[in-house]
Amino acid sequence: MEIQPRANKNRPAQQSTKRAVSTLRVAPGLSASAGAGKSGRDPRFDAVSKGAVDEHAWRQKYGFVFDKQREEVRQLKSTLASAKAAAKAQHAGAPGAKRKRRKRGASAAALPPHEVEALKLELSRKSNQLMAHDQAAERQRLKSAVRKKEVVAVAAGKRPYYKKAREIREEQLTEQFQQLEKSGRLDNYMAKKRKQRASKQRKALPTYSDYTT
Repeated sequence: MEIQPRANKNRPAQQSTKRAVSTLRVAPGLSASAGAGKSGRDPRFDAVSKGAVDEHAWRQKYGFVFDKQREEVRQLKSTLASAKAAAKAQHAGAPGAKRKRRKRGASAAALPPHEVEALKLELSRKSNQLMAHDQAAERQRLKSAVRKKEVVAVAAGKRPYYKKAREIREEQLTEQFQQLEKSGRLDNYMAKKRKQRASKQRKALPTYSDYTT
């Protein structure tokens, strides 16, 4: 084997065997430019597939997913309630509760604490997803109602008036306030909002480290 002369005296005469050969090397008999014009194609990021997503159509098409999720939330709540009742009866050792459970034919058992926490986290996650879905559906419903009113007004010969996003948002908040007031959850909602606002204000206050640095 003929050894090529070194370009510099500090370079090795041959490539070291301690260096692994790359797996992305060019196969013998082929050139690196042979497949330069070809590239993989992912249809998810192709220009043909790009476009605006119709959120309303998407929610209508995949509404069964949220229906199934509501059923899962109901099952999680039932499981947590049964586990809580079983743990309470087991901890207190109440014989009356045991007799009542035998009459009903229930066989609920207390769950370990880590399983209860996992179920609570799963319930919170799914509930938040459903809440976001319901809020988006409500916003879409209000937009559709406004659009229908505008169509009727234009058909009657009136000049079309397109509401601003701020006005639509105010109508949504007004309707949300009325729904909370009817359901009796207004006080809890306002207390939660005040707590969140107070937490943000506390975070914005200067701390001791701000003056020492």
